[in-house]
Amino acid sequence: MKFIKLFFSIIVITLLTSCASSKINKTLKQGAIAQDDFKVTIPFEYRKGIIILKVTIENEIYDFILDTGSSNVLSKELAEKLNVKPLGSSNVTDINKTSQLLNYTKVNDIEIGGIHFKETIAAIADFNSGQLACLNADGFIGSNLMRFAIWDFDFKNQIITITDNEQKLNIPADATESKMFVGTASSEPSIISYINGEKALNNLIDLGNNGTPHLAHGIFVKQKEANKITKYISGSGYSGIGVYGEGKKKNEYSTKVDEIKIGNHIINNKVMTVKDGKTNLGISFFKNYRLILNWKERSVKMSELSATNNTSLNHFGFNPGFNKNKLIVNFIYNNTETSKKLEFGDQILKINEVDFSNITDDTLCHYFNTTIIPVDTDLITVRVARNGEELTFDLKRMKLL
Repeated sequence: MKFIKLFFSIIVITLLTSCASSKINKTLKQGAIAQDDFKVTIPFEYRKGIIILKVTIENEIYDFILDTGSSNVLSKELAEKLNVKPLGSSNVTDINKTSQLLNYTKVNDIEIGGIHFKETIAAIADFNSGQLACLNADGFIGSNLMRFAIWDFDFKNQIITITDNEQKLNIPADATESKMFVGTASSEPSIISYINGEKALNNLIDLGNNGTPHLAHGIFVKQKEANKITKYISGSGYSGIGVYGEGKKKNEYSTKVDEIKIGNHIINNKVMTVKDGKTNLGISFFKNYRLILNWKERSVKMSELSATNNTSLNHFGFNPGFNKNKLIVNFIYNNTETSKKLEFGDQILKINEVDFSNITDDTLCHYFNTTIIPVDTDLITVRVARNGEELTFDLKRMKLL
């Protein structure tokens, strides 16, 4: 039986942010590439919709998450193994705006596909806490390293080409080009878009976001009041998991945006999740495109390979999530048939014939990586525990947007 991915974003960490001190901003700009003339193509894999690259440090191969919305990170175990020396500390914020003070260090050489990235800066974080541990990653490759090269993403074939010169890439003449704006700290890339005809700044290209693209809350409110956005639904619960956990329960909207224009390219009927902060465009937004990021020329190029997806929200009305060794209902869309049956915090014992009542430390990552809700049916049976009772409900897939 096939299973659908969890609805919400799994990661990610926004490291050493642009709100950080001028000292760390300057420190993050350190680094260089050893080669002058290069072009390499490397494969990558998806884990829970997140890009995983093979990197080499001191002649050993490690699995790193690629995240343009982050700076480099080392796991504590890898930092200890490499015997790196902390250079200082800075606040590190995850997707839920939860922050911690973490040390950062300099990595002498990170090799990706034979390209040597020298003396870049990385934070040191605990990868054994929360569901980040289930990804079995050793670190993050972030924009403070990526900015020294041109990165060409083929999401369908799961390959990345890294080069020093766009002329080596055979870019289609009809590719859409947009100016890249670069964050002051970790050099995270952003673009301008036009949402329903209105200019929207600071659209973060965040390839660490594996979920629904985010629409900035301020834009949503303004356009809703002006009747430019008329299709939306609200819900309540945990809508994303960061490095430090689920964050706080909150009310949140999903909406359908009639038109997004980037450069001369128009995308219609895009479902987005409304979030505080910037509009955030992740892997699900770009996966039907060839995407080329060029920090040196401050350029983003997109070439559409297939029709855009995520143009409707068909859903069972709730999202499951792990709380320690329990699977719980951690998000429910309001005013749906599901909201009349399930309650936030219900422990999920079964979905159809899959038993989640006895999740152990050993099996948690198995369930996490397998995904939960079946996609090949419009009807599921959910058994939950609530206040000492066990209750069973039949739920139908609904078109919410």
